[in-house]
Amino acid sequence: MISPEQRSMLTDALTPPDGYRFDCGVATTYSLDLITLLTLPLHLARRDTEDVSPDRPDPLPVLEALRRMGDRLTVFCQRGRLQIPRKANALLGLLESMVHEAQAPHGGVFHPKVWLLRFEPGDANHGEAAMLRMLVLTRNLTDDRSWDLSLWLEGKVGKKKLNENKSLVRFIERVCEMSTKAISATRSEQIQLLSTDVHRTVWEPPGQYEWTRFHALGIEQKAAKWLPEADGGLPWDELGVVSPFVTQDTLSELAASAKEPLFLVSRSEELDKLSSLEDFSNVHVLSDQAVVGDLEDDDSQRQRGLHAKVYIGRRTWYTHLFVGSANATAAALKGRNVEFMVELIGRTSKVGTPADWVGNEGLGPLLVPYSRSDLEDPERLADERELEKLRDALARADLSLHCSKCEEGWAVDLHGLNVVDYCGVKAHAWLVTQDEERAVSIGGEPSHVVAHPVGRLGIFAPHHVTSFTGFGLAFGAATLRFAMQLPLHGGPEDRDLEILRAAIRNREGLIRYLMLLLGDWSGDEGNEYGAGALGEKRALARNETPLFEMLARAFAREPDRLTRVHELVKRLRDETTEDDPILTDDFIGIWSVFEHALSEEEGK
Repeated sequence: MISPEQRSMLTDALTPPDGYRFDCGVATTYSLDLITLLTLPLHLARRDTEDVSPDRPDPLPVLEALRRMGDRLTVFCQRGRLQIPRKANALLGLLESMVHEAQAPHGGVFHPKVWLLRFEPGDANHGEAAMLRMLVLTRNLTDDRSWDLSLWLEGKVGKKKLNENKSLVRFIERVCEMSTKAISATRSEQIQLLSTDVHRTVWEPPGQYEWTRFHALGIEQKAAKWLPEADGGLPWDELGVVSPFVTQDTLSELAASAKEPLFLVSRSEELDKLSSLEDFSNVHVLSDQAVVGDLEDDDSQRQRGLHAKVYIGRRTWYTHLFVGSANATAAALKGRNVEFMVELIGRTSKVGTPADWVGNEGLGPLLVPYSRSDLEDPERLADERELEKLRDALARADLSLHCSKCEEGWAVDLHGLNVVDYCGVKAHAWLVTQDEERAVSIGGEPSHVVAHPVGRLGIFAPHHVTSFTGFGLAFGAATLRFAMQLPLHGGPEDRDLEILRAAIRNREGLIRYLMLLLGDWSGDEGNEYGAGALGEKRALARNETPLFEMLARAFAREPDRLTRVHELVKRLRDETTEDDPILTDDFIGIWSVFEHALSEEEGK
């Protein structure tokens, strides 16, 4: 049984195990918060994140972590479910190659929440096999404050392919085929390596569970029904269901699969939509205190409440725990959605019964009996459905961004708007590297007016040009905000360099970035140059920027690290103006000494 007092953070799960380094990974999620994604490479790179704000992440540590890890992690999410960042940030443009929007093949949504991470052994573990870590979540890659459940599995890569991993291997293959944009050759090679290793990995079940099984839903050419079933299709002796979203027919099928359907835990607003709850003997919801919590300064846009999806069945002496992304809905369990579930099997005497999940040692203290409340305003619900229909239409439309150089900067136009019928919905759009105040209307006012085929989003500095485009919709009393990644044509070359220059800004910024490039060699994490962003800021506050000593130390210990500095200086120098605030004369004077030394070493 898992106690609600046992808390873990996604960032903990992303930190490489001792003696290993992150090699490559794949993540899947329904919705995606870009600001959250922006900071995750810091953990994969083992960076000190004590001084990193989630809303305004320090750009230089993020830049360095993305340089090292950004091309090794590939993230798939549902098309049209990118969240609008709470704060505009030019660094978001660096995530474009990492993010791949996907669409489910059977008309539902892309809904799995799976991470697969590959770790290579370091020098201390030379000769050891690679390690894989698998995270199966019930939540999305956002900063929501919901009640969720996560499963953390690890295993060493062996030599023999295992039949029990076939479903997971097939899931990885099919996810790549659902991407709405091409996957680069480098990322395809990484994903193929992951797939090959997954097939040969022996996963260690958590706690006292004995067996692990994988269930990929909605990934094949034909939609197929799935239910959490006991072996041989025999009825469960007992069954409990935890699901934030439910439908009447699916609950009836689940109840019919058990001799005793013990309990259902869901959300009040979902249960209010059902005509009957007679299938389960006990129906619970989270208490108001559990939903709201005690975070007075919490962001009102963050989701709260129940988000965990769990099915707990007992058959004779064994308990089966199903955890993952699938709600107790027709869309999830009849194959319309793409979902992923893991089944853990253990002896009931060791892992507990379904009833334990709603007992005092489980979720019990957080729950209250469900009582029907008044339905939400039907007019508002109808307005929200209209906005969802328009979001789906925009996600299917052939929209694209086209850039052109002008005297003031880069003009960005949104093409393809005339194929969408707005049906009276007011709509505006903007680039998410800018605040929403810069959004422009893209049609829908008055009713049934079709937008022009091209809408100018504005003129931007090169480091603000991005393919991530925000959309705001309003109809009646309802509003909806989301982002999509659109094809970008004719944008400025070397946008990443422009972002780098904007983040570094001046000589002090360059020194801090060099500390990040050079200061993390093995065994020196605790010294003043390897202490991460916080240590760098303290050193700068004391005006301690021993540039020559820092470069000399790197040249003596690991001269290959100076290659990174050489590449950086070369890129910046190609764009340098006569009065450049970054490559100042004193820096060039110091760097030329090491540049000459490097050339002499190469000539030997």
